[in-house]
Amino acid sequence: MSDLTRLGAGALAQLIRSGTVKPSAVMAAHLDRIALREPVVGAFQHLDADNAMERAYAADALPSGGLLHGVPFVIKDIIDTQDMPTGWGSDLYATRRPDRNAACLQAFLEAGAIPIGKTVTTEFAYFRPGKTRNPANPGHTPGGSSSGSAAAVADFMAPLGFGSQTAASLIRPAAYCGVCGFKPTTGRYDLAGVMGLSGSLDTLGVLARDPGDLALADAVLRGTGLPSTPDFEDALPRISLMRGPHWAEGSVEMRDTCTRALAAIAATGAETGEIAHPPVFAHLTQAQIIVMGYEAARLRQAEYAVGVPGISQHFHDLIAQGLEVSDADYNAALSTRDRASSMLDQMFRDVDALLVPSAPGPAPKGLAATGDPLFSRMWNLLQVPSIALPFGTDANGLPLGFQLIGQRGKDDRLLDIAQWLRGHLKPV
Repeated sequence: MSDLTRLGAGALAQLIRSGTVKPSAVMAAHLDRIALREPVVGAFQHLDADNAMERAYAADALPSGGLLHGVPFVIKDIIDTQDMPTGWGSDLYATRRPDRNAACLQAFLEAGAIPIGKTVTTEFAYFRPGKTRNPANPGHTPGGSSSGSAAAVADFMAPLGFGSQTAASLIRPAAYCGVCGFKPTTGRYDLAGVMGLSGSLDTLGVLARDPGDLALADAVLRGTGLPSTPDFEDALPRISLMRGPHWAEGSVEMRDTCTRALAAIAATGAETGEIAHPPVFAHLTQAQIIVMGYEAARLRQAEYAVGVPGISQHFHDLIAQGLEVSDADYNAALSTRDRASSMLDQMFRDVDALLVPSAPGPAPKGLAATGDPLFSRMWNLLQVPSIALPFGTDANGLPLGFQLIGQRGKDDRLLDIAQWLRGHLKPV
């Protein structure tokens, strides 16, 4: 049997269902990997190895009815867990113990998945980094705020991980660590038990090493059956590159990655092209900053009242600046979003997905920050689904990639396209 840690969630679930391997063997392999690599990567805020093995042994004796029976996964530490601390990346809540599981966690448990532990998040899923390092090069950031989940999945500590996004907190770490990340249409998943920062922007998501596992996790979270294999025999997807208002601010490597990816997609026979962004898109990043600050300031006033050093200066400043945003400016930002959203819907009459940068470039050196959220802010404001896909590395071996943007509410279609692309893309 090949190294079980190299297999994805779907492959592991199938092996367990067939009786080829037991959940305990799968869990033991991943815990061995964690013992080897965690001192370098630092993905975990709370590792629950004993309980994970106990659950795995219990799963050995149970029928494998759930879609994720016996499959290990990790949980971002802003998601409530009844039997583990949930500290939100903050010293204020380091000993916080929820009295119930988050809805997303409960869905995974009912599907038979087994949690390994809680992964590092930035403070309140915002700016201040935790201890996590990039598995590709420990001197570089893994991105944030879903730092630990992205690093754990990338480094074969788990096949699946929960993340979240308010600005770029899932797509950016997926890009920096070289894994797949799915940020669904806002509101697709139940956020009960997930720490809130900005009500109209907060979105639960998942990280995996293969788009098929993103679709599998989506099926579990939505309570649907096993996802079918995408079929594009009748018509291949239509994918267009949108350089967007910040294209010039991306690195040469990122711009080259996007154009190479488009050429590789064209080589499959799919319809490709380029599409210009409407002028209003140039205002979306600032609109996202306004909306995020305004909503965070009204949701997290209790933490703001504690002040520095109980909270970081960065988080204090986010709330302070948000309190200065007027209702009129907030509503104007939402109006900008709505105008752009209508224009984007028109674009999707002619394309199935947009190809855009996932980050300004490869993961920056240093651990004092988690990188620039520039290339995801506007898409998160527009509440559309997005999927980060890895596509090669730079000269130093750091991952590169791009993200696919789908129409709001058309998540199934975007997941299908991502799976199809992963099976057909060849480097150009």
